[in-house]
Amino acid sequence: MNRQIDMLHGSVMGSLLRFALPLVLTSWLQMLFSSADSIVVGRFAGSEALAAVGATFAFVMLLIGFFGGLAAGVTVCAANDVGAGDTESFQETMHVSVLLSFLIGIFVLLLGEALSRTVLQLMNAPADIIDSSTTYLRLCFLCIPAQMVYNTGASLMRARGDSRNPLIFLAISGVSNLILNVVFVALFHWHVVGVAAATVITQYLSAFLALRALMREQEPWRLHLNRLCLRKAKILRILKIGLPAGLQTAMLAASDIPLQTCVNSLGSLAVSGNAAALNVDGLIFMTLESLAQACTVFTGQCVGARAFDRAKTVFRDSLLVTVACGVLLGGLGALLRYRIVAIFLPNAPEAVAFGADRTLAVATFVFIYAVMGTLNASLRGYGVSLAPAIINIFALFGFRLLWSYLYFPKHPTLFHLYISYPIAWAIAIVMLLFLYRPSIRRARAGFEAQPRPAR
Repeated sequence: MNRQIDMLHGSVMGSLLRFALPLVLTSWLQMLFSSADSIVVGRFAGSEALAAVGATFAFVMLLIGFFGGLAAGVTVCAANDVGAGDTESFQETMHVSVLLSFLIGIFVLLLGEALSRTVLQLMNAPADIIDSSTTYLRLCFLCIPAQMVYNTGASLMRARGDSRNPLIFLAISGVSNLILNVVFVALFHWHVVGVAAATVITQYLSAFLALRALMREQEPWRLHLNRLCLRKAKILRILKIGLPAGLQTAMLAASDIPLQTCVNSLGSLAVSGNAAALNVDGLIFMTLESLAQACTVFTGQCVGARAFDRAKTVFRDSLLVTVACGVLLGGLGALLRYRIVAIFLPNAPEAVAFGADRTLAVATFVFIYAVMGTLNASLRGYGVSLAPAIINIFALFGFRLLWSYLYFPKHPTLFHLYISYPIAWAIAIVMLLFLYRPSIRRARAGFEAQPRPAR
């Protein structure tokens, strides 16, 4: 059965929803398995072990965000190739990106092993958990090469309209991760080492499954390991889009680091509550990011095919769906915050109260984030990446940094800390709106000036 969705013909809304549904399910599975990890740690290793994992969350999300942004460069380049019908360029994109992602992963692995404890010290991790947090973070860095390769493989599949295979691969690795967590933490009592070991094993399983699928594709979409190469022009094209996108996503995560430092200053109960609440907020954010990713892929194919009017429809329909999901999921998260956070910390009511404060501030206004995410995703599909990255760095990272140092000391609660989120999103939206139309016009002119490849 053909798994590819036709993004260039038929109803945009229908195709968008069919493509986005596996992406959303993928994000939900990721959060389900992550939440299961937290439940296993919280119930079988205690709140201190959960705090040790939670203290690393902001930095880990920074890395994940950066790598996800880099993968966006692969997604847009490959989607442009597919939309234009340029299979030769797609082949080059695929073989360059797989090798490039692996080499970057190795470099980050070596750097991370050397700097893990220093980063946690700079984040003011509580003294009673810093040793466990350092061990966990160092083990997590072993995942980076595999994560980079999997992200690239999934991006190549999605650029062609296949969002189902990445979902299947995640389900396989996620179930494996859950089983290994129970074995390593509940049975072997390895605590944070067990959680990290399970993550490492299953990340490499995901990368293997993605590579195997690409190597079994029909020509001209098949990956050949003996054709892996580095081409300067293609690397520059991928990095032109992916590097600013990676920095933008990383800065969004990095803006959590000064906030995490503030959380750490409130003690291990606040850290535990915050870590539990991240599972609530994370589910909402990942859902909205999945919908935004669908917008990027559809826009990329439309731009590659020079179907610019259809790209406008993609933006409109994506915005409608994403905002509606933000209102629905955010409202449910805010309404049920105490009950959901208590699932992770059944015996720590003080920690639950901390987590509920965070969820109230973030989930209630997450529909604002939906608008910002769709604007960024649409621009990225046109290949416009640097200017939105600068805006997001200024509006998100800069604002939250000032908030954590100027406002939080006067109002030291998680609610007052995280209310900075929706304010920063609103600032970014205003700036992006000034950028959007002129950037689209310039990008369109650039594509129209390029010769069309022979089909």
